[in-house]
Order: sequence, then C-alpha cells, then structure tokens
Amino acid sequence: MAKEHKGNFEYQIKTHPRAKRVTMRVNAPEGLVIVVPKGFSKDKIAEIIEEKRSWIEKALYRVLPASSREDISGPRENFFSPAFGRNLELDRNDARGSLRLLAVENITPLAWKISGETGLRPEKFTIKNQKSVWGSCSTKNNINLNQKLLFLEPWLVRYVILHELCHLRHRNHSAGFWNFLAELDPRCLSHRKEIKEAQRKVPHWAY
Repeated sequence: MAKEHKGNFEYQIKTHPRAKRVTMRVNAPEGLVIVVPKGFSKDKIAEIIEEKRSWIEKALYRVLPASSREDISGPRENFFSPAFGRNLELDRNDARGSLRLLAVENITPLAWKISGETGLRPEKFTIKNQKSVWGSCSTKNNINLNQKLLFLEPWLVRYVILHELCHLRHRNHSAGFWNFLAELDPRCLSHRKEIKEAQRKVPHWAY
C-alpha cells in the first residue's frame, strides 16, 4: 500500500467496510495507519491529522526507532521533545549547539527543581554532549547531564537526574546507593533497565 504525506508525517490510509468512524493506530512495522469508513473523503484527512498532531507525535516517539522518525536529510527546524511534551525550535546550521542551548533552557531548571525537592544540592549542573553516559557526578559535586536527554521520556530524565544527585551521598553503586535511590524513585530498577535501551530514541544528527 502506498504511503502518503502530511507535513513531516508519513501515513497509510486503509478503508474498512465495517468502520463507522475514522480511527488511527501507530505500530513499528507500519507507522501511522488511518482507518476510514467506506466512501470517506480523503480530503478531510489533513484536518484530522492536524487535530491529532500532538497524539501522533507522542505515539510515533514511543514505538518507532529514531531512524524511522527523523528526516533523512538531517534535523528539521523543530523536533518533538518527549521530555517536555512539546516541539522545540532547532537551528539546523548548528544542530548540536542548538540542542545544548535547548537543554540548558529546559533540563537545567528541571534539575534544580528536583534538587530542591530532594535537598541534594550539587555545586552546579552542566549540560554536555556526552557520547556514552546520560549523566555523571564529579568528586567536586559537579553534575554533568547529557543534552540528548531531550529525546527521552520525562520519567527517564527524572531518573537520570535523581541517579546523579544520589551520588552526592553515595559515590559508588553500592547497595546503599540503590536503596537511597529507591526511596526517591520507587521504580528505579525498572527505569534503570529502560535507560539501557534509550540510546535508540536519539537521532544520529544529535551525536
């Protein structure tokens, strides 16, 4: 079945003889599929997509690998950040530099907010384009956070921040560290497992 386009969205339209209304689904093999009743005018599809744009973007980011979501020509002028649930403007001429500024504007205030909630205060938070880690905590109590956290879900961003804040109290990954983290994030073990697979959510241009 041929795919059609609306803005940045690629989708399929399937006509179902028993369908009584328009429905949408998103899955990894097919992407966005729009099921319409027999005789439904395809001219109305564009309007429906605009109405459901936010839901579609979030659904695509949940189920599709980053390589299927991004423009093959490189970064677009804006991208959807699951961490903050909205589109963020991007300078295509300096995508990684622009990404860092966006992370400073959005992730840093969140990190200080969580720091205030926990009473764990580092000397400073610094945003970096780290290659293999989501965050780190130095012996001088400086916490580095990866700018690519913008592409992760909010609960994973919070987990990373809490993880590094806990290193202010426990410098290693001892049982004491994990017990302390569990007090702040009861689902930390689940989040720990999820974060190991999170790199696939990041588009290649962000590296």
